[in-house]
Amino acid sequence: MNEVTTALSDLFKRSMKHYVEELQNRNDYEARMAEEVCIVCRGKANSPEYRIHGEKEWKRACKELEIKCKACTEQKELARVLERNKIKSNEHLNRRFEKEYWFIPEDLKNAGFKNFTVGNEGTLHEAKRTTMDYVKTFHSLAQEKRSNLLIMGNPGTGKTHLTTAVARTLKEKGILVGHLTTGTLLSKIKSTYQKGSKQTEEGIFNDLRKFELLVLDDLGSEARSKDEFDWSKNKLFEIVNLRVGKPTIYTSNFNEQHLPSAVGERVYSRLHHRTNFIKLVTEDFRKKYQGK
Repeated sequence: MNEVTTALSDLFKRSMKHYVEELQNRNDYEARMAEEVCIVCRGKANSPEYRIHGEKEWKRACKELEIKCKACTEQKELARVLERNKIKSNEHLNRRFEKEYWFIPEDLKNAGFKNFTVGNEGTLHEAKRTTMDYVKTFHSLAQEKRSNLLIMGNPGTGKTHLTTAVARTLKEKGILVGHLTTGTLLSKIKSTYQKGSKQTEEGIFNDLRKFELLVLDDLGSEARSKDEFDWSKNKLFEIVNLRVGKPTIYTSNFNEQHLPSAVGERVYSRLHHRTNFIKLVTEDFRKKYQGK
């Protein structure tokens, strides 16, 4: 037993050479594990020390390290591992969500606030100012305090350009953002009804709950037949309802007079919950944009 103890003591002593520069080229020292106070829990903690022969004072082997007990050290390491796993999980989630819920029109891949031309149009000025303020205050507000936006206007007024500018800016700041048309989203849901589908409707709904910001473009233009219309109104209500308390931006070619008929009274009523309405009525923005 004494031989084992001696061997372990020699091993501990030799290990000092690997992280104490003063000991690398010498053997005339002794080593011990001293008892100190844990800076976290104030309990007992061990700290390796050494003393060169002929000297009176013992020196800490790791002067730059904080003294922590085993339990506190393990707790910190566990927290570090969990945080690393969380980061990896979020990176995986971001990649999947970008593939499945990030659809920007090709002609708007580089759309931003700087290249959103307003000219003399008062409604465009107001819409640009409102959406830019929305981005500026997004981080400072708690999730439940963030509002929704509903941008309404005739086709070509720049609604999707503005939502893309908002989405791209916040996405670059690390916010989990989805951007797609309601028609695309409803098609994704409908595809889950097919035999052998890898996705489920419940899975898509769970995904939608995770977005810190969701942009749903072209609200009200997704249904064609009566059956589709009835089904889409019910699904839209579920989608809008599950996003309550989480910021969502909607765009629509319909105005306040016709939107209730296009999406259903229940959906339209729910859209008023913490939602700022932006109205764009102007000449065809897309023609002006393409002419630049």
